[in-house]
Amino acid sequence: MILALGCLCARAEAQAPRPAPTPPPAGGAEKPTGDALAQEAEAKPKEPEDEKDEKKHKPLTGHAAVGFDFTQGNSDTRQFNASLVLKYDPRTKDIWKADAFYILNSESGVTSVDRTSAHLRDEHSLGGQWYAFGDLQYLKDQFKEIDYLFAPTVGAGARLVKTSTRELLAEIGAGAIFEKDEPGVRTSSGALRAAESYDWKISESASFTENAFALWKASDFADAYYHLDLGVGAAINDHFELKMALIDEYKRKPPDPSIKRNDLAGIVSIGYKI
Repeated sequence: MILALGCLCARAEAQAPRPAPTPPPAGGAEKPTGDALAQEAEAKPKEPEDEKDEKKHKPLTGHAAVGFDFTQGNSDTRQFNASLVLKYDPRTKDIWKADAFYILNSESGVTSVDRTSAHLRDEHSLGGQWYAFGDLQYLKDQFKEIDYLFAPTVGAGARLVKTSTRELLAEIGAGAIFEKDEPGVRTSSGALRAAESYDWKISESASFTENAFALWKASDFADAYYHLDLGVGAAINDHFELKMALIDEYKRKPPDPSIKRNDLAGIVSIGYKI
């Protein structure tokens, strides 16, 4: 009797209708798991790093700066300086660079420094770390009695260090010097030029630069001109920065022997980054 009752119950359970499966949530498909999301992300095409860098690259960079300082009391001094530095790198074989600098200093109302310099150059890549260059230097210095000095030169150089934060260049070349000294003495000669420069991006907000060059007259190697400048920059925001620089100019044979050979200037300026 009990056995027959158990068989009837088992048969009833087998014939009972099963519940319908739960329909998927609105939207149609089940939510993907973490692994599915990761696989989907990997499947999507990624933008190449070179293309990202190309979008960030700006062919024209540089900065313009202006500075003014003064003292008043036992001594009255005024100093004004202005500078411009430009670099055009279209990522071809040529990089164009230009810079200009002007400084005017007076003491007790009497001008003591009045100097203008400018520089234009093209660097053409030869492959690897080597490059050829064409360079044009201009100088006018009232107190060294230099009415003008033009020095076009060509030569070759090497990028001894080239990283994302540091660049060290060294080069040597030859050309000519055309000089007019007051009161109207003109000279011209072949020239040799040697130079080096170092740029260091210390951090996102700080930088250091150093530039040096020498020009020798082929007709008189003792009549040489030397330049050295050191500078640090600290970013104020995305466009403005505070700049401090030390500039040394040395003329081995000034037109007048009574003129001091060396001029040293320390400047502070506010610059706008292009």
